[in-house]
Amino acid sequence: MTISGLVLMVACGSKTPSGHIDQMLQRVDAVENQVEALYTQDFSYLVKKYQAIDTTVARTRDLGDTLILMQAYLQQFETQRVVILKNAEISRKQLTDLQDDIIDNRFDEKTMLKYIQDEEKVLHTMEAQVKYFQEKFDAQKEVVKQLGKE
Repeated sequence: MTISGLVLMVACGSKTPSGHIDQMLQRVDAVENQVEALYTQDFSYLVKKYQAIDTTVARTRDLGDTLILMQAYLQQFETQRVVILKNAEISRKQLTDLQDDIIDNRFDEKTMLKYIQDEEKVLHTMEAQVKYFQEKFDAQKEVVKQLGKE
């Protein structure tokens, strides 16, 4: 095992490439679960609040930029949700295939580590996207809360 490969596996708490892939598959599951939670909870809540604000508060106050921003985040998530879930599906397939290939000794160590690192980058991107939307939705929930107080 190379030093970089060893560091990668130890950093993730795994002693084997197969164990590392198992952990990555769990992270893919977590991404999917978080995206679905964002959709069923935060997204749905904000859509309802957007509609309510648009038909009440916005009639008497100029909330143009506030509502435009909220609508932009909602539309962005609606589009990206499909992309993230598709990427998760592809990543799961890639990781499962890679795990099978490792078990069957189809790759040398360098190639195996390269594939693991490539999948790690994809997974990191998906996790960052989920975090981004969670932060944006949390901020928009605060906006809704403030508008409700006024």
